[in-house]
Amino acid sequence: MTLKQSPLTHQKQNKSIACLRIPSFPWQVELIRNPKLADHSVIIAGTKLDFVKDFTSITPGVISDTNFKIKNSLSARIAVATSPDLNDVILGMPLTEATSRHSGVLIIDYDKPLYELVFNAIIENLEDVIPDVESVAPGLAYAGIWGLEALYGNDAQIVRLIAETINGFNIRIGIADNKWLAYAASLLSRTNSGRKVTSEPGQFLDKFPVESLPIPYQLIKQFHAFGLTTMGHIADMPRGAVEAQFGKIGGTAWELSNGIDNRPLLTKKRLLKVSENIEFANPTVNMTTIVLAIENLLERAYESSQLNQRFARQATIQSHISEHAPWTMRVAFKDPIGNKNQALLAIKSKLNISKIPGPLENINLTLCGITGEGGQQESIWKEVKRNTDLHKTIRQLHSRLRITPPVYQIKELEPWSRIPERRYALVNLDDSTYKSELETLNKVG
Repeated sequence: MTLKQSPLTHQKQNKSIACLRIPSFPWQVELIRNPKLADHSVIIAGTKLDFVKDFTSITPGVISDTNFKIKNSLSARIAVATSPDLNDVILGMPLTEATSRHSGVLIIDYDKPLYELVFNAIIENLEDVIPDVESVAPGLAYAGIWGLEALYGNDAQIVRLIAETINGFNIRIGIADNKWLAYAASLLSRTNSGRKVTSEPGQFLDKFPVESLPIPYQLIKQFHAFGLTTMGHIADMPRGAVEAQFGKIGGTAWELSNGIDNRPLLTKKRLLKVSENIEFANPTVNMTTIVLAIENLLERAYESSQLNQRFARQATIQSHISEHAPWTMRVAFKDPIGNKNQALLAIKSKLNISKIPGPLENINLTLCGITGEGGQQESIWKEVKRNTDLHKTIRQLHSRLRITPPVYQIKELEPWSRIPERRYALVNLDDSTYKSELETLNKVG
């Protein structure tokens, strides 16, 4: 385990950020699932929605900028990841162009549920040793490592700790004073080692190719057409000139080329949850066996100290299936449940209408939404009670559908209008709408 440093010109005290990057993460996951792929050239194909590069979160215009609306259609198939031998295939390149360079290449569809499941497990392991972690996309995360010297020692020790926490993957780690520089440092890091930026940002980034920038593939081609092949070329130009020629994205590219990145570390609040796991001796689709296993897991979960005198709002069941993406089923409880029998009844109801895609090798049960309350006192006012019940229903739909529930109410707009369409309108009812209405009714009551 090594930690290389770029040439030192001056050093300042700041909050150091570590970038954890797993190159071509979808490819590495597919290789674990099917080791025979090591003998093939592979392209993981997806769409723009699957292709989340480092700065799409800070610059919404990267995908939808007016200069690239047509060429960057969200439905267009692109190369999201590749096997290591396809060095000339730039990520984000249209699939038609990538396959024209390599005839006979094996195409694998982007398996989002699998990659997210595997990477979430990696993040959870990392959060056990480093509290401040931001997961950007499968294969990319940032960690705040300030103040950890007293626990783990210097940066080299922290790099070693991160590498030991993530087993079975080829990882690269970069350390710097902001996210972008840490990401750039990880591009120069060797396998399972780290690189720290201690030189001037402009000097460090000077020779980086423009392909390293998280910008649309079409813009990279335009930079090349203007002879701008490195970040140093872009940094040497006035920002106004770059923005005038390439728009808002050009301004972002200029900032990155100069090492400017003011994004904060966005860590998620860790929610209390209880997980239990069971492995089957032989993969099974027998419903009796599966239900008995879930009952055993629920009993163990509710007997744990974390759930003592507490209730759970949701259960998640995950299972590995041979040569298939993991199977996941979520059950949102109508009311918080504090015992295994009620939880099992709700899970069985969902299980009876679910389709299991293959023999389950294991079952992992997670109870989340832990709360200390098991019920609520109902209001004596009928209008308040009606709105409370509707609010609960909308909240349950939101948990199950993962989108704003398609529930609408007719509202008066201009009932005196002679045009029928102006008299009433359908208004979407979401959780926030009913919270405000419920507060108003409570005050009146």
